[in-house]
Amino acid sequence: MTVVDDGALPRQEGKRDALHHRDRVRRKIVEQLKQRIGEEDIIAAGPEKKLRVPVKGTRQWRFIFDRGRADGVGQGDGESGDVLGPPGGEPGRDGQAGTEPGEELYEVWLDMEDVEALLFSELELPRLRPKAGGDIVHEDVVYNDIARAGPRVDKKATLRANLLRNAKRGHARVGDVDREDLRFLSYRDLPRPRHRAVVFCVMDISASMGTDRKRMARLFFYWCVQFLRRRYEQVEIVFVGHTTEAWEMTEGEFFGRVESGGTKVSSGYELVSDIQRTRYPPNDWNAYVLHTSDGDNFTADNERTLELVEQLTAVCSLVGYLEVSASTYTPTHRLSMIFEQHAAALPGFVSASAADDRELWPALRRFFAKDDVQELVA
Repeated sequence: MTVVDDGALPRQEGKRDALHHRDRVRRKIVEQLKQRIGEEDIIAAGPEKKLRVPVKGTRQWRFIFDRGRADGVGQGDGESGDVLGPPGGEPGRDGQAGTEPGEELYEVWLDMEDVEALLFSELELPRLRPKAGGDIVHEDVVYNDIARAGPRVDKKATLRANLLRNAKRGHARVGDVDREDLRFLSYRDLPRPRHRAVVFCVMDISASMGTDRKRMARLFFYWCVQFLRRRYEQVEIVFVGHTTEAWEMTEGEFFGRVESGGTKVSSGYELVSDIQRTRYPPNDWNAYVLHTSDGDNFTADNERTLELVEQLTAVCSLVGYLEVSASTYTPTHRLSMIFEQHAAALPGFVSASAADDRELWPALRRFFAKDDVQELVA
């Protein structure tokens, strides 16, 4: 029997459904990771360690025959509108063990490189701009041309050339390939500027921060550092801690040092301003400032703090403030309220708050929003 192929019928439904299914699973994995960024097994995982992520199953539904019945489709008692039973159970079985299958779960094992690739795909340094004389030009090799000579044969281009040559001779077919038909992949060096940037990580380490607040602040900066080092080659990170005074620290001191005493936020911004002016001039560097605190500050220092924030937003691509697990300080005197009233309209100023670990990811997403999300960085 001859089978006639109808070209109008869809041919890629299965492939498209499989890709859609894979995208749904990927989104579920990413959502799981966002909720778990504060868990110890993720933070302590080394580059070789595998991470287990439970994911809800996503079935691809389809119609099947009920092989246990002989009546055919749609046969049996009942009228339109009849209630057949409560959802998820059977009539007359109230209070008894359910017979419906449970939720389908399966486990995905990822290494830290996969975890970071999934998470950081949504982030980037906003407002990253070319700087006169400050960018490093790197040559990327790009295979984007076809030539008559070269190290790598392009099979498709070769077959097209052979077909064209034969068609001109009156034989539209592929065959008798000779040297005249050979086509090769050709490359060229494409200059790509790598914009230099510096990120200032500023943390309040005064007594009011407390153990849990410092842990959240360090966790936030941990993911900031992981993101920056994975995505950008020409980014320098400067670590600053402050109480009533400010110090530039090594990375080890920043994540491990414990301090006490009062809080004078302006000391941290003053040190950042001095370092930025002397070592990272705005003509050569994109500068970013990220500051975490519990919102407690010496009241008389708020005016000076606002002045410094205004100065920094004039020369930096972003000045961000994260308030972690806000203190019991009077709400109207917290830094977040001061900034909301007097700094929210400054271009490049972004603030966020986090009461627990689950709110750290939205804060990261807010600070490292892509340029097309204008409302987050404008």
